[in-house]
Amino acid sequence: MIVIWGGTGFIGLHTAAELIEQGEQVVLTTYSRHRETPYLRAAVERGDAVLEPVDLRDADSVMAVADKYRPTSMIDISGYPPKEMDPADEVRSRVANYVNVLEAARKLDVERLTMTSSFDVYYGLPQTKLPYREDEPVPLQESEDHFIVQSWAKKTLESIASMYRRQQDLDIVTVRPAGAFGPMYRTFLNVPSRMVRAAVKGDEPTFPREPDGRPRADFGYDQLYVKDIARAIAGLHLKKDLAHPVYNIGSGEVLTNEQILHAVQAAVPGFDYELAQTPADEPPALKMVVDVTRLRDELGFEPRYSVTEAIGEYAEWLREHEL
Repeated sequence: MIVIWGGTGFIGLHTAAELIEQGEQVVLTTYSRHRETPYLRAAVERGDAVLEPVDLRDADSVMAVADKYRPTSMIDISGYPPKEMDPADEVRSRVANYVNVLEAARKLDVERLTMTSSFDVYYGLPQTKLPYREDEPVPLQESEDHFIVQSWAKKTLESIASMYRRQQDLDIVTVRPAGAFGPMYRTFLNVPSRMVRAAVKGDEPTFPREPDGRPRADFGYDQLYVKDIARAIAGLHLKKDLAHPVYNIGSGEVLTNEQILHAVQAAVPGFDYELAQTPADEPPALKMVVDVTRLRDELGFEPRYSVTEAIGEYAEWLREHEL
């Protein structure tokens, strides 16, 4: 039995599905709401999955779930959109979540705890360091903020997890996924989700946070279809005797907005949209890419979905669920 803290979130649901396909039984925790997909309902009916409400900020609630199921291992994929609370409440909430999950793992002496961080930890590093490696020192001080990036939160998680790994001798694996897009992405903050959703609905996509009101064609970063990310998380969690405590999850390549647009146009013929162009006198934007040598060497991991296949499947899902 594997407990997936935050298992009914975007990446959590896909990771649960991947683990179930590999023959595992899972407990998915949820806080205020959850989405019961047809796949999840069928898994619950078969006894392969259980849903449990829990407030991760409440240590007793977390421990009650752990005691009830006595899992052999745990995965933490909990989280919520950044900057929805004031800083004090957000710091208290996130640190409480981390510590309560880590304490449950320590008290039950689970075989493994996989903690989901993000490639956000590399935010602030220069392009000269690309592709970002897991052993690259990351900056604690950053000169600017970003509306999506949760750098401070992920660095905090990793620092606390590292302390538990050292002092409690827990098998804690930290994964750093790159950007994710695909079915059940709730916030529609990133370019792939906003563009394909607009195309499917026959709308003009809007990007109010972009400097020009439109994404720039040459801008991009390492992004993967959520099913590929889930497969990597599940693979790392189940693999015995991993050589490292931290793993990047990504493609190792930049996915540009121009590539995304072409994939959307292939999925939704007739979608007409023009991206902004970067002025010749401006320096190129930072393009975050992670080194995935560890993931490839130990799992033999390669993405199964091309951007065209991923966007095509995502568009079909949106047609069935959003319109």
